Amino acid sequence: MQQGNPMSKHDFQLAYTIKPRDPDEDEYNAAQARQRLRENIGLDTVEHIETTLLGWVQLASLSKADKALEAERVIRERIHAELKQLRVLSSVKFYGCLMVDGLGPAIRFNIV
Repeated sequence: MQQGNPMSKHDFQLAYTIKPRDPDEDEYNAAQARQRLRENIGLDTVEHIETTLLGWVQLASLSKADKALEAERVIRERIHAELKQLRVLSSVKFYGCLMVDGLGPAIRFNIV
């Protein structure tokens, strides 16, 4: 009898910046995206730090390296979906640095 792979729960902190592609034309969209992530994505924020989010992620992978890749994919997809829903993917750039409890060094990723 084969047992299923138990999911593991990991706390994470995501520090990020959202920059307009064209500072003269896209700053409004960048500000909208920052506000959306801060207020509507369902993650905790850090008081007085506008672009840091806290949360947890369920991971199915077994190795530490695979868990790190899975965490990056899950968080990236969540952020990408929010930016897509807001219709700002073509006007902003997202740069993130993700720390996941127990998974080693910071994971840097971009949505550009």
